[in-house]
Amino acid sequence: MAAREEETLKKKTTSTLSVLYASAFLSVAQAVITVQSEPRIIKELAGGDLGITATWLANSSGLVGVIGIIVNQIGGKFSDALGRKPFLLLGPTANIFFGVLMYYYSNRRRVVLPVRILRAILTTFSSTVMLTAALADIVSGVQLSAAISKMGAAVGAAIVATPFLETLILQRFKMQTAYLALSSLGMAHVLFSLVSVPETLLKSQRKNWSSVLQLSSMNPFGFLNIFRRGSFALQKMTMIQTLQMCLEGKNLSELVELWKREHLDWSVEQSRNFVMIYGTLSILSGIFITPMFLKNLSARGFTSATNLLNLLGFLLRGLKESSWVFLLAVIPMLPGVNGASATALKSISTDLATAEGFGKGEFSAWTNNLRALAGAAATVIYGNYYAWCKRKGIYQGTTFAVAGVLGALLPELLLRLTSDSELRREKSQPGK
Repeated sequence: MAAREEETLKKKTTSTLSVLYASAFLSVAQAVITVQSEPRIIKELAGGDLGITATWLANSSGLVGVIGIIVNQIGGKFSDALGRKPFLLLGPTANIFFGVLMYYYSNRRRVVLPVRILRAILTTFSSTVMLTAALADIVSGVQLSAAISKMGAAVGAAIVATPFLETLILQRFKMQTAYLALSSLGMAHVLFSLVSVPETLLKSQRKNWSSVLQLSSMNPFGFLNIFRRGSFALQKMTMIQTLQMCLEGKNLSELVELWKREHLDWSVEQSRNFVMIYGTLSILSGIFITPMFLKNLSARGFTSATNLLNLLGFLLRGLKESSWVFLLAVIPMLPGVNGASATALKSISTDLATAEGFGKGEFSAWTNNLRALAGAAATVIYGNYYAWCKRKGIYQGTTFAVAGVLGALLPELLLRLTSDSELRREKSQPGK
């Protein structure tokens, strides 16, 4: 009888995970459906000036991180009381309206840039923050690491499929039509979530309203509690992951688009093909390479290996204005692609935070606030450094080396200052 109940629970968990992976796919599709269109629209608004374009793209992305910490903090706390599903619906619902608004007002900077910021904030919250919390509701430990890796494969699948759709739109219609596709994807995601996505946070596990409505819970800098109340082990692991997020795809997407179009002279079709190939490789990496690394390496070994491979890839990426160099640089980055380098430490830190009394939704929000701040700082640094290089006549490819230092070298140095005893799942004493 117990074995049957265990088997039923296992099937239910597997089914729920599959639905969450599909939700991740739809979220990423909404994020990347305008990956080529939006920079081109903003370039037109900037009068064709690449320096101004890079600055606007970077600074607006920076604001996404700064404002996003408020949404992540409040939303994460509320989800611990209300459940995850209402907040999983927030991003796609907003994208229905954002897509229509951008379609009609794509020639107005005062509409394009604010909507770009709001769209990124809500899409990220409903996908990364809530999906991570939902995964942590139903699995933990090694299973959570595997689930995060498989979700990365779903992300890769969206990266493969969506640019093909955007390219078809760009070939047949005006650029802003991609925003109507955004609205359509948002609608599909809302319907899918209403019908298929279950609530992962049981009522017995939810926090009471009195704790959620405390003024302190509205503090956007609540993530500082990790450094006030958390153990030194939790603090170090959190900082390593935060630095690794500087290499997330969304923090580099505009830089990569500028590099492909302005330095490698790629066409829309070439850019689409690259994104599709890169996405396919990301899927295969998420299914085979990353899990193999996780299985055969310790948490330290996995994190160090992916850090060093990412550093190599980014040093190569901008070494020369050559398509072949740019393409070959992708290979060493695959095991730790798009933040996957944080996978091993993410599950350990989540388990440790839970053991130390932090709510899963709350901790997910806090780590994503730090991630948002890292992304904000990274995109502002990349964009403004690129613009500065252009003004001073310095080779702009060095921007990729800057990214490698921030997102791979610095976390590797911090990892080497972390002892093996700190990389364990059991509860540590705060401040010790």
